[in-house]
Amino acid sequence: MQEKTPTEDELRLIHALQVWPRVPWSQLGPILGADPVTLARRWSGLSERGMAWVTAQPPMSDAARGAIVEVECVAGSIDAVITELSQDTECMSVDVASGGRDLILTVGCPDPTAFNRYVVSRVAGIPDVRTVRTHPVITAISGASQWRLRALDADESSAIDAARRRDDARLSAMFARPPVAERDIISILSRDGRANTRTVAEALGTSTRRARERLSATLASGAFEFRTDMPRWASGYPVCAWYFLRVPAAQMARVGANLSGLPAVRTALSVAGPANLLVSVWLRGLSDVEGLEAVVEQKLPAVRILDRCLVLGVRKRMGRVFDEDELPMQIVPWSGD
Repeated sequence: MQEKTPTEDELRLIHALQVWPRVPWSQLGPILGADPVTLARRWSGLSERGMAWVTAQPPMSDAARGAIVEVECVAGSIDAVITELSQDTECMSVDVASGGRDLILTVGCPDPTAFNRYVVSRVAGIPDVRTVRTHPVITAISGASQWRLRALDADESSAIDAARRRDDARLSAMFARPPVAERDIISILSRDGRANTRTVAEALGTSTRRARERLSATLASGAFEFRTDMPRWASGYPVCAWYFLRVPAAQMARVGANLSGLPAVRTALSVAGPANLLVSVWLRGLSDVEGLEAVVEQKLPAVRILDRCLVLGVRKRMGRVFDEDELPMQIVPWSGD
């Protein structure tokens, strides 16, 4: 896998796209000190090697329901369960985990009825699934789209973020009232978050002008967000862990904000259950697990660590199905239908 590992310049490019996933190469070039053609070529190389990709996260609504779901499987059946669940649009991510569960799923459904049906009937109904523990998400305190590689300096990152904000304002100013996101466009963006007007026009069989209008409206809707992802082993932070924490309800906001500020934290979710805060982290080494726990114990004494587990493998992330080397091999886009 060594030949696939991103170079320093490629890591800088990935970090830049974490800040603004759809940044035009022409605007990014002066900040990174590279011409647009070079940046486009680097991104193409990363994409072809499965080292980075941009996707649109599912559009959320007041009715939508999400959860982290722990699954225990019958001995020897983990691969079979993964193969089946990875094809479900409702199952957005699949982690193979240590400890008292075999799999940790990230589940998202458009409404409570679909959510209950999926968790109770679909997941629990798979013959090789022995136990299911569901942690319904109350609040997403921080998400993986906010995690950064730390390959750029603060000035570079700020410059890209400022350019992104200006572009957001430009898009918003184009519409007198908030536009509606089109599901056809979201479907395209869930496969390629950097899809351009020409790609959209070809996919939908429409004119370039109409494709530009529909793409701009969907981007301006604010109904979803983009994220730039990569294999954890290629990021320099190959160790992934989940923490199951108990926090006094009155301190949830403060604790969540403090944890979200830690560089290692990718995801922090307020959930319903005995463990009411679930946190996912990426670390440089296994020894950092104890170091992170020491920081939490010292700075946040109100937090109780009820359980923790290591991620032994990632088989799906936000719609991308991975092979055993954690390289993307298939896309199963999220669907609200």
